[in-house]
Amino acid sequence: MFQWNFQNNDDNILLDDISDEEQRCILEKVAKGLVRRRLTAPAIFFLEVCKPLNFLGSQFLIAIAPFVQSLLPLHDYRKFALIIERDSNVEELITLIEDFSKKEGKGAKGQEG
Repeated sequence: MFQWNFQNNDDNILLDDISDEEQRCILEKVAKGLVRRRLTAPAIFFLEVCKPLNFLGSQFLIAIAPFVQSLLPLHDYRKFALIIERDSNVEELITLIEDFSKKEGKGAKGQEG
């Protein structure tokens, strides 16, 4: 059976080991990356659908590792998977995506006029 092997120091990290400030920073990086790539709607849809199963969703990140790693450095990848296990963090990520999307939309309108 295939198993991902990241070979880094974060393999044994727990969610409680990640400060609230660092959690927020990682969520902001992901949200900004999704908005910048114009993946706002699919990301929010995916998060809303998977919200009741966020623990399984966090484990699903292993299957989509190349995509997530394009948004985050490798050392933040494992932390992100742990962060979204918590319901409140999934909600915060959705809110951040929506907020950054609105800001980007206002910026684009300002550049057109």
